[in-house]
Amino acid sequence: MNEIFSSEEMKRFEQGQFLKRSSYSFMQKAGDQIFKFINNRFKNKRPIIVLCGPGNNGGDGFVVARHLMDHGYSVEVYIFAGANNYKGDALTALKEFRGELKKINLFKLQKNALIVDALFGIGLKRNIKGILSKIFRKINQSKNTVVSVDIPSGVCSNTGKILGNAIKADFTITFHRKKIGHIFGFGKQFSGRIQVVDIGFSPRKAKTRCYENSPDLWVKYFPWKKPFGHKYSRGRVIIYGGQKEFTGATILSAQAALRTGTGSVKIACSKDTLPIYSVKFPSVLKTEMNSIFQLENFLKKEKITSFLIGPGSGSNKNIKEITKLILKKVKYVVLDADALTCFQDDLKTLYSLLDKNKIITPHSGEFHKIFPNIKKNLNNIDKAISAVKLIKSNIILKGPSTVIVSHNKRIVINDHASSELAVIGSGDVLSGLVVSLVGQKKINPFLAGCAATWLHGDIAKHYGKGLIAEDLVQGIPGALKRLKKWKTY
Repeated sequence: MNEIFSSEEMKRFEQGQFLKRSSYSFMQKAGDQIFKFINNRFKNKRPIIVLCGPGNNGGDGFVVARHLMDHGYSVEVYIFAGANNYKGDALTALKEFRGELKKINLFKLQKNALIVDALFGIGLKRNIKGILSKIFRKINQSKNTVVSVDIPSGVCSNTGKILGNAIKADFTITFHRKKIGHIFGFGKQFSGRIQVVDIGFSPRKAKTRCYENSPDLWVKYFPWKKPFGHKYSRGRVIIYGGQKEFTGATILSAQAALRTGTGSVKIACSKDTLPIYSVKFPSVLKTEMNSIFQLENFLKKEKITSFLIGPGSGSNKNIKEITKLILKKVKYVVLDADALTCFQDDLKTLYSLLDKNKIITPHSGEFHKIFPNIKKNLNNIDKAISAVKLIKSNIILKGPSTVIVSHNKRIVINDHASSELAVIGSGDVLSGLVVSLVGQKKINPFLAGCAATWLHGDIAKHYGKGLIAEDLVQGIPGALKRLKKWKTY
């Protein structure tokens, strides 16, 4: 399943489940699943340290510790709260454990011991400090393997932010669904390998605002080339060409669009750039255009599936007028880079021209130029949602975990990516992917943004180190082949 829960959504879901069955039965199942993971994953019975917090996460830890001791493991249990401070299911689990308890301030790190982090779960809101902060640093500096229960202690489950300090896990065992903090912000790197386990919750869908990007969301709508289609039935993309020194950006976008599946790409270029495109990219169509009046006539006559403007276009008054004209005359438009920032001093006009058929693709710097009143200290989900409320359009907010939000506030987080994508030209390729997929007989801008972002990340993940933008273009056919085999991939 692709749903990702916030801590509040997960708690509401759990409360509904607890009406049907004892909440402690779910804690027992959670502990059992973590024990099975440890027992199956680590064959040599190494010593195990279980860190138990004051709440239900700690209760899960007591259940794990009991199972481990029953199966002959050497187990040490450290508690953060006094034994008489436990209540509810956590107290029941503590009583059933019946083993020795040590206070957390006496913590000693054994070499080669496996650490089970059951200190704090998805409800943590306060910062980690004092003795716990010192213990977390010691664990993170060691070579000990760490298994975290639900989410690494110290990671905010709603934002992925580190709350003062956090344990860096090798594995995180979470229940029912991933949480936002697992794949967002620093939580992504602190969670290690995430395993979602079933603890007996009913499979019914829960209300959530966030989804993890996956072909499951959009592959059935993907505009594959049809056996009897021709080049124009596969889409006619127009890309507004960049300035002379930035023609490379336009070429990357055009190559990406053609490789992704559109049948025709035409670059609108000037007399200065036409010779460059003719030499550098012979197969793409070109049309010379030296004034906004020529563009207006072109838009009246040309059949256009989708239009991309921004890569290398330059941020100036002329580009602003050209972008305004395109937004008014063309239904499906992708706006990137300079086509956004040229409105920095006229945001009202930009907002008014965007609608559900348009999609913007800013990185963080561009985002804050066109949304200066959205606070920089917000997480990218809240930033993108705030932006959509202003523009009533679709947005791809690029970053380590890219956020795609639809005009009607559907949220998708793309975790299928690589840090290698932080390279010049990468965004130009992404915008080419998007414009190739969007259109009347293709898919809507939001799903196109989800599909393009996933393919973009998939290429990078398979390529590895040393990636440059041209490698992304070359990797499109392989990514499409993998996508075609999605159910077995």
